[in-house]
Amino acid sequence: MSTTKLGRRSVLRMLAAAPLVPAALSGVAQAAPRPAVGALGADLVTRPDLHPPLMEIITPASGTEPGQVLLTPTGASTMDVNAPAPRAPIQPGAMLMDDTGQAVWFGPSSEGVNFDLKVQEYQGKPVLTFWEGTVVVPPGFGHGKFVIMDETYTRIAEVVPANDLTGDLHEFVITPQGTALILAYREVRLDTTAVGGQPNSKVLEGVVQEIDIASGELIFEWNSLEHVGLDESFYAVPKDSEVYHDYIHLNAICEDGDALLISARCTHAIYRIDRASGEVKWRLCGRKSDFEMGEDAAFAWQHDVRRHEDGTISLFDNADAAGRGKSRGMTLDVDETAKTATLLRSAESPEGLLAPNQGNAQLLANGHMFVGWGGKPYFTEFGPDNEVLFHGRFTETMASYRAHRARWVGRPTDSPAVVGQPGDGVTSVYTSWNGATEVTTWRVHAGPDDQHLTPVADAPKSAFETKIDLQGTHPVIAVEALDASGAVLGRSPAIPVA
Repeated sequence: MSTTKLGRRSVLRMLAAAPLVPAALSGVAQAAPRPAVGALGADLVTRPDLHPPLMEIITPASGTEPGQVLLTPTGASTMDVNAPAPRAPIQPGAMLMDDTGQAVWFGPSSEGVNFDLKVQEYQGKPVLTFWEGTVVVPPGFGHGKFVIMDETYTRIAEVVPANDLTGDLHEFVITPQGTALILAYREVRLDTTAVGGQPNSKVLEGVVQEIDIASGELIFEWNSLEHVGLDESFYAVPKDSEVYHDYIHLNAICEDGDALLISARCTHAIYRIDRASGEVKWRLCGRKSDFEMGEDAAFAWQHDVRRHEDGTISLFDNADAAGRGKSRGMTLDVDETAKTATLLRSAESPEGLLAPNQGNAQLLANGHMFVGWGGKPYFTEFGPDNEVLFHGRFTETMASYRAHRARWVGRPTDSPAVVGQPGDGVTSVYTSWNGATEVTTWRVHAGPDDQHLTPVADAPKSAFETKIDLQGTHPVIAVEALDASGAVLGRSPAIPVA
């Protein structure tokens, strides 16, 4: 696998950029580099309510697929020594990022944390979806709900499980039929002495539900203990009967014709289940595999299982430190007649990361694979020969359950944000518009009052927040956001410079 890297790593502030000095534009002054905004304890002049993480781009994007990177930072626990300080506490939330490490949209979580931001389709239109709630650690499952947002970032639907269960963080798939495939957990009491436990152990049963999104009606439910025994688990039974025995830990669902593929982390297996009866048709890997696993084809503690049109199966292999010792994105050729599984592709990170949990491997067009390294704060896009086309990380210690690449067009309903600050012969204009993906240029209007504003400068959007330094004193300013054709997408209110 070939890897290209910069000889020097450049840390990119996600939502703050150096001053923009477009010398070709009339009325725009040359300015000295802007100091780190974090030194003031706030990331953004225009949006002090947003406190996202910092990003480091290790391998700059080259030949990547179009689209933004979708992440769900869970919040930092350890500050990086190179990060500006003091910084406001990083907010958990959902985030769209461009290939330079700049945020396109950042939405702080309103309830606990967010997991699994991705672009799906609902009612014939693209939507953003994610899980929102609280996490129980250990063993690592969630109590929450599933959220659907339209292009304006308005919540148009929320999905919760039936039968008094709460939604687990690991999966939310919208089907072409307008249903949601989701996961939940049910606490039961079982005798686990046969597998080394106690007579009355607290066991977590994995539950798969299919819910009609519009009505909330339960269409299908699958309960793991009816089909998968405790003896299939690689997860040691706790000696304390009051500690959860998360024997199966379901973490992915994929439609597969008239069946579903389900990934179970703690049994190291993929199950193909009949969508009508719930019967297990076959097991791939694990203690009771129906397939002969070819050379280096076996996986462990895996996530993000997907079936593809050519019949192959992709997944994120967390791997086992006592085994191969490195996590990877991988694809398998599964011959259901010969009952064999052959490794087709194995993509490891440049650092040889071993992700203890979480992660995904998304197949893109042209043979690209986008990998989120889960419990390790990295993400990578690989080319068809596993060459590294893009590689980066959070500079602070945190995780993103999955990382995706997808095209998204966001059109927020609020107005662009703008702040004006006076200086020594210069008026500094700061502007941003959270989630507006089509903005390419900012047009600044200025004047003595809000009734006498005229255009004074055009400047390209350079980051989430763009700084434009105008020569002279301008008591009142406003900005317009322009798209690539020059059309006005939105206009800020006129505000006094202060």
